[in-house]
Amino acid sequence: MVADNIDAGVAVAAAADQSSAVSDVTIKEELPVGNYIMVAVDIDTTGRRLIDEIVQLAAYTPSDHFEQYIMPYMNLNPAARQRHQVRVISIGFFRMLKSMQTYKIIKSKSEVAALKDFLDWLDQLKAKNPDADGIVLLYHEERKFIPYMILQSLVKYGMLDRFTKTVKSFVNSINLARSTVGDSKHYSLRNLSKILSKAKEENVKVTSDYIADSTTSIDKRGKNGIQREREEFDGSASVRAKLAFNVAMQLTNSGTAEEPDSSDALKNLFEALQPYAEPLGCDIKELDTQNVNLERQNSFRPVFLNYFKTTLYHRVRAVKFRIVLAESGFDLTTLNDIWTDKRSAGLDAALESIPNLKTEDKTELVELLDSFFDPNKVTIKPVCKPSTIRRRNKRNNTLSKTASSGSRSASDEFGAGGDKSQSVSSVPDSTTKTPSPAKNGAKSQRKRNSRPSLTSKEVKTELPMNKAASIPVPNYVPIVASN
Repeated sequence: MVADNIDAGVAVAAAADQSSAVSDVTIKEELPVGNYIMVAVDIDTTGRRLIDEIVQLAAYTPSDHFEQYIMPYMNLNPAARQRHQVRVISIGFFRMLKSMQTYKIIKSKSEVAALKDFLDWLDQLKAKNPDADGIVLLYHEERKFIPYMILQSLVKYGMLDRFTKTVKSFVNSINLARSTVGDSKHYSLRNLSKILSKAKEENVKVTSDYIADSTTSIDKRGKNGIQREREEFDGSASVRAKLAFNVAMQLTNSGTAEEPDSSDALKNLFEALQPYAEPLGCDIKELDTQNVNLERQNSFRPVFLNYFKTTLYHRVRAVKFRIVLAESGFDLTTLNDIWTDKRSAGLDAALESIPNLKTEDKTELVELLDSFFDPNKVTIKPVCKPSTIRRRNKRNNTLSKTASSGSRSASDEFGAGGDKSQSVSSVPDSTTKTPSPAKNGAKSQRKRNSRPSLTSKEVKTELPMNKAASIPVPNYVPIVASN
């Protein structure tokens, strides 16, 4: 593990004691007060798991920024492709990234080269400010994921020691947004940016002398804002990093007239985020715990094998069940020992200590685990509702309209070894059926098996004896019956 002083009892496969878990969470280390450089960071990944890879690494400060695409070994999952608008294609033996917006090849580097460039950029930023005590990386997300991915990649290539000499902490700005903005349905960067922009426009005092001029300027600013929003795609890590920094600056300097890049504004930003910042060692310990939980989750794969073979609903439930069991300190061996001693009653008592599970979920888990551990029973399979006929008809009608319009042709890059799904074929389900008769006076298609016959007009029989008869040669060789 990365942290040498991690508690060895965390890795032991046993039921987690709820009281000890609460006491561990309440203990919080604070980042010492000092002069730190605030840098916003964000990443694009192939998925939302620790085993996924980084596709883009970006960082932003008012004075400089860093941006680099990384060529992953695995392909982006469908959700990541849709969000980042980037996919992997293969041309021959070469894999490369391609933008789904501009349809151009993206220049990328290997992960180790990109991380080395990122560390060099951080060192140069620290060298420009010799009085600084270190760098604090600012990120914005609901679920803590960015620090784990960056630290995991650094550990993989042995660059963590160099990273800890420069970077002192990760801090999530969403905690600042929750305490500043108040009640909000979503705390995403786009939503916060709209809320802050609207509040800024409402605070502008407009006198009666220049109402018309100000209205015209607001309309122009609104149009330019819409155009700028279209140009800046927030699915890119570089755009989100800049947006996270600007949103945090507006949250901390909304009541002041400081410039965004002034030293006082940056000082206000750190003072507002300092209560939520922890030393880097805390994140490293959390990463070790996440890796242990990942091993526990993988141990439950045989139990939920039937769930992963069914619908998306049951696959999502299987993932949630595995996460809850792993975070509670259980693995397959531990639950098997409990079932061997006390059967299903022991499983029911063990799952009662998990507060995140509903009563029906606990009942489902107990029945599933009991059927898996008992050799005289068959593992329970989830009940799947069949899809309705209306949904199938709607899908078939959509495919038929797409095939008949012909406006979207299949690209040659489908099936090139990349991660884009194959196009829907326009070939009918059964090629033995004859086509339906044409409607609305359209020209009927010639049957595939129809064979043209020779008529009397095609053969000239009434010719002089001294001239040879000219018979047009058909495209096929006629079959002549022998006597």
